[in-house]
Amino acid sequence: MIGGGGLAGQALARQLRREVPEATVAVVERQRRPLPVAAHKVGESSVELSSHYFSVILGLDEYLRAKHYLKNGLRFYPGGGHTHALEDRTEIGPPERATVPSFQLDRGRLEQDLRDMNEEAGVTLIEGCVVRDVTLAEDDGDHLVHVEAHGGGEPRTLRAGWFVDATGRRGLLRAKLGLTRPSGHLANAAWWRVAGRVDVADLVPASATTWHGRDPEHIRWYSTVHFMGPGYWLWYIPLAPGDDGQAHTSIGIVVHDELHPFDTIRTRERSLAWVEKHEPLCFAQIKDLPMVDFLTLKHYSHATERMYSPQRWSLIGDAGAFTDPFYSPGSDFIALAASFTVEIVKARLRGGDFAEAAERFNRLYLLFFDTTCELYRKAAPVYGSPRVLPAKVYWDDFVYWSFVCQYFFRGLYKLPGDQQARFEQLGLEFAALQFRAQKLLSEWARRADNTPRPVSVDLPVIPSMLATLYLDLVRDMSPDEVFAYMQDKLVQAGEILGELALRALADLAPGARDELTRAVDLPSWPRRPPADRIANEAEVGGKRRRALLPVIRDMERTLGRLTGDHDAATLEALVAHAFAPPAQAAG
Repeated sequence: MIGGGGLAGQALARQLRREVPEATVAVVERQRRPLPVAAHKVGESSVELSSHYFSVILGLDEYLRAKHYLKNGLRFYPGGGHTHALEDRTEIGPPERATVPSFQLDRGRLEQDLRDMNEEAGVTLIEGCVVRDVTLAEDDGDHLVHVEAHGGGEPRTLRAGWFVDATGRRGLLRAKLGLTRPSGHLANAAWWRVAGRVDVADLVPASATTWHGRDPEHIRWYSTVHFMGPGYWLWYIPLAPGDDGQAHTSIGIVVHDELHPFDTIRTRERSLAWVEKHEPLCFAQIKDLPMVDFLTLKHYSHATERMYSPQRWSLIGDAGAFTDPFYSPGSDFIALAASFTVEIVKARLRGGDFAEAAERFNRLYLLFFDTTCELYRKAAPVYGSPRVLPAKVYWDDFVYWSFVCQYFFRGLYKLPGDQQARFEQLGLEFAALQFRAQKLLSEWARRADNTPRPVSVDLPVIPSMLATLYLDLVRDMSPDEVFAYMQDKLVQAGEILGELALRALADLAPGARDELTRAVDLPSWPRRPPADRIANEAEVGGKRRRALLPVIRDMERTLGRLTGDHDAATLEALVAHAFAPPAQAAG
């Protein structure tokens, strides 16, 4: 039984009917049909992993292309907008339409249609009812699920061999069992919908021909657009027209506590005042558009001690853990949670060791969650940094496409437990690099010259290693081939991290450079930028490029060469100083 029939619950129900037809599936959901289009739910933007889940695993590709927008990737404008025209800010985004599809989802339409599909597939939908409590069985007996009609009514008790909590932020089991844990990330959000299209191109005068010329097909507005400054981002997300022909746009604010307290956005009036202060061009564009709805969330990120239990329950969606809406990972975690639950249920119904599977998937999910959450915990200064944000996006894309996406696209979670350990170990090694990289990027951004620059950064550049990594998501590989592939990417990730350290050192003034060295403890790093990389900085033209490691050459094509006037000897000296043990550095 699934308690909660939002996106998470309905997606899991459909997957269970497709992959475990012998299972009897029921969903208890408070809200009755029909659901409104442009429903007021965060999570409209999907990325590669969740789009693969919806399109391929749930078999919704044709439906999504017909009823929702194909997304033009993620687009970023860092630097803050209070003093700068948009055409004078750095633009980061894909140079052309996506090859691996992702979607802008109208949650109301999708959830309504999933309910209809699930009912037709044999799912029992108990609408207009709420799960008030669950009495978990102590042995192999059934759980007792206590249900009552929404708004009051005669309570009743249902029996379930497995209970999935999909109750959203209420987190029924998480609260009941005392599982909630802080995620280490304090941020807040406010968002609303307006009727019609709000087009980023309308913020730039037609006379800015270079800016408009970068988008000859006029497809920027299909992106999830981020207007960014220190500790914040403002989003525009287009939602496709419904049967009435009316399109909508989702607009939202995300702020980090350390720079923008929740109180600054907690009402409609304060949110608009906040936009007027930080992104005045956007304010002028949206200030007179009536809000269809409005909602805020304070400290939306939370973690949990457990997602899956041998006691025959699991959590999914916000009922479990939630990281952050930046990079749109919410549906990714729905995909992971649902797919892991399906594998555990398969094991239970088909004679496998479901208790072992529950423990293994619990460990894997929490590893993915913690590693992903680190993208956001230290990101506040990076959001305002035109200098550092492109490097962060490069790193984040590389790790996401190298490991998490490949793990899911190739269905590695379906492998027997004894074949999972090597992939889990790789995940831990990627995570260790992730924590170093995010700390480095944050400390670099705090000290960088963050004056906006009117440049466009294509991510990924086509062709490039990063673009190939993206295209490899749809490349068939055996588990052994994927493992070798991930090992290779782990080595390259280490090379990227060394190059990021070199870029940060070269970019900063001596005093700031020393502060960075201490803040990220560079002398403790297991490796430093390679000596031949530094020596080759003195070369020119093709000889220099050929001498670089392939991934470093790829970074240069995307991010440009090192900043500052540094010859090879100067770079060698500053790296030797930064990576020297403390006593040696002091001397």
